[in-house]
Amino acid sequence: MSTLDMCTVINADDQKVPDSVVPCLPVIAGAIDALTPRVRQGGRVIYVGAGTSGRLGILDASEIPPTFAAPRGQFVGLIAGGDAAIREAQEGAEDDEKAGEHEMRSLNLNPELDTIIGIASSGRTPYVLGCLAFAKRLGCVTIAVVCTVPSAIGLSGNVDFVISPVSGPEVVTGSTRLKAGTVTKLVLNMLSTGTMIRTGKTYGNMMVDLVASNLKLEQRSRNILRRLSGKCQSSSDAELDTLLSRCNSSVKLAILVAESGESVETCQGCFDAAGGVLANALAAISKPIEQKPTSTATQKLALCIDGGGTNCAAVVADGAKVVGQGFAGPCNLTDSIGNIDAIIPTLLDAAKAALKDALQSDVEQTKSSWREHPQTSFSSVWIGLAGIDRAGLEGVLAPKLRQVFGITHKKDLQLTNDVDLLTAGVPQSFGTPSILVVIAGTGSVAMRYKWTEAEQRYARSARSGGWGHMLGDQGGGYTIGMKAIQHTLGIFEDITLGLDTTGGDELSKAVAEKLGCQISESASVDMLNNILTRTHPQCVKARIASIAPVVLDLMDKNNTASAIVSSQITSLVGETLGRLVKPQATGYQPCEASVLVLAGGLMKNDRYRATFEKQLDSHGLYFRGTVVVEDAARSGATYLSR
Repeated sequence: MSTLDMCTVINADDQKVPDSVVPCLPVIAGAIDALTPRVRQGGRVIYVGAGTSGRLGILDASEIPPTFAAPRGQFVGLIAGGDAAIREAQEGAEDDEKAGEHEMRSLNLNPELDTIIGIASSGRTPYVLGCLAFAKRLGCVTIAVVCTVPSAIGLSGNVDFVISPVSGPEVVTGSTRLKAGTVTKLVLNMLSTGTMIRTGKTYGNMMVDLVASNLKLEQRSRNILRRLSGKCQSSSDAELDTLLSRCNSSVKLAILVAESGESVETCQGCFDAAGGVLANALAAISKPIEQKPTSTATQKLALCIDGGGTNCAAVVADGAKVVGQGFAGPCNLTDSIGNIDAIIPTLLDAAKAALKDALQSDVEQTKSSWREHPQTSFSSVWIGLAGIDRAGLEGVLAPKLRQVFGITHKKDLQLTNDVDLLTAGVPQSFGTPSILVVIAGTGSVAMRYKWTEAEQRYARSARSGGWGHMLGDQGGGYTIGMKAIQHTLGIFEDITLGLDTTGGDELSKAVAEKLGCQISESASVDMLNNILTRTHPQCVKARIASIAPVVLDLMDKNNTASAIVSSQITSLVGETLGRLVKPQATGYQPCEASVLVLAGGLMKNDRYRATFEKQLDSHGLYFRGTVVVEDAARSGATYLSR
C-alpha cells in the first residue's frame, strides 16, 4: 500500500468505533446514576487498569479536577506496575492478581461511597480482576469497561455495571491501543462527564465549575460570565477579575452574586443549601437569569396537563422555555366515569395555577380576567388522562375542553392517555424512531409507539401489562409492597407459633415500622387491621405501594428484599417488556432502532434502575438510546412549543 492508502484503511477502521458504544448507552447511563450520589457525597472514583487501559484511566482521572473543580484525590488512576508503568511498560505486572487486591486494601475503601472502574480491553486482566473482586467483597459499586463479549470480568459476578463496547479486530492485530483504546476513552469520557453534569458542575453546556489554572481558562471564565449573566455582558476584564477574586475564583458563585446582587457570603449559603447546583441556587434566590414575561394576555403559549390519580400537573411553555407550573387535585377519570364534567374544573384549576406562576406578581388579576385568561392564552393544549382510551370518553370531553381553553381548531387540542405524554421526552436528535415506554410506579406497563406522518405525532401500536394492581402489575410498587407484607405476615405467624425466636429479620421489622405496627403475638392481626380496616378503601393501594421504597433500601442488606425486587424486575423485563421485543409482536421494531423511555416513581430509584439495567443486559436488550422522563407535563409543553 501507499502511505495514503494505509492511512485511509486505518481511518475507515476507526469509523466503526462510535457505533460500538451505542448498545452500551443504557448500562453507561445506569453507571452514571449509581456514581452521582456517591460522588456528590465525596466518594472516590478509582480507575484501575494495565498498559494502555491503565494510562487511559489515569488520563481521565487527572483531567477532572481542573475541568470541574473536583477535589484532588477524589478521582484516582492506578496502573499495574505503579507510576513507572505510565511511561515504560512493566512486563508481567498485569498478571499479578494479588497486586490488585493489595492496591485496593491500601486505599482504605469506603464501601458506602467509593466506586471502582476496572478497565481491560481483553476482559481478563488478572490485576483488574483482583481489584474488582476485593472491592466487591467490601460492597463498593464496581464498573468494568471491556471490549469483548463474553469476558472473564463480565462472568466473574464481581461487577455491577459491565460496559462492553465491541469495536472489532484491530487494523494491526492485537494492538488494543488503537480502536479498543479509542472506544475506552469515549466510554470513560462519558462516565466522568455525565457524572459531573449530574452533580451540578455545568449550567447548560457550560463548565461553570472550572478551575482557572492558566490564561486560557481565565479567559474562558470571563466568557462564561458574559454569556450567562446579563449583568456581566458589558463588564471589562478587570471588573470580571475583581468579581471572580471576591468569589474565590468560582465562576458559578460569581454568576449568582452578579445576578442576585447579594453578598458572597449569602450566595455561598444559598449554594450550600442547593447542593452546589447553580440552577437550583438561582431558583432559590428568586432572581433567575431570564425574567418571566410581564403578561400572558397577548401571548400564545403551549399548555400540557398530566392528569393523575394523585394530582394534576400543568406546565405552560413559551418556545423551549417553561414559564409556569401549577397543580390541582386528583383527576381520576376512572372514578369520575359517571360524571365526566366533574374533572373539567380540576383541569382548569391546574391550568390557572400554571398561568399565575407565569405572570409576574405585580400584574393585577380579577375574577373576570381569570375567566378570560384560559380562553385567550393558549395556542395548543395537550392533556393526558389515564383511562381516556375507553370508548366514547374522548368524544365527550374534547369539545368541552376546546371551549374551556378557547381552542378553535381540533388539531390544536390533543386528548390522549397520560402515558402518551412520555413520547415527548425523546430528544429531536434521535429523529422519529420507534419508542418503547416502560413505566414502573404503583403499577407497571410497557407500550410501543410509532411515528405517524399524517398526524405528525407518535401513535401507540402495541401494549403489554398494565392489568391493574389487583391482578398484579409486574415490577410495580404495589406488587413489591404486597410481597414484602406477605413475607412480614409469615414472619409474624412464625413468631406466634414459636417457629421464629429471632424477633424477625430486617425486612419484616422495617415493614412493621412503616405500617406503624409492633412485633408481638398479635402482630399479624394488627397489621391486617391497620392496612385494611383503618385505611380508607381508596388509599389501601397507595399504602401498600409505599412499602416498595423500604424494600429497595434493604436490597443490599436483606436477601429476601433483594429477591423480591429482582424477581419482579425480571418479570417486568422478561415478560411485560419481553412481549413487545419479540419479532412476532405487532408493530415490532428492532431494539437497535428503538428508543427506550423510562418513567414512574420506581425508575427514579437508583437501586431499582440499576437492577432494571442489569436485566436488560442479561436479556441482550440494547437500544438506540434510553431517556428517563421525570416530568411528563414539562416534556409535553416544550414539545408543543417546538
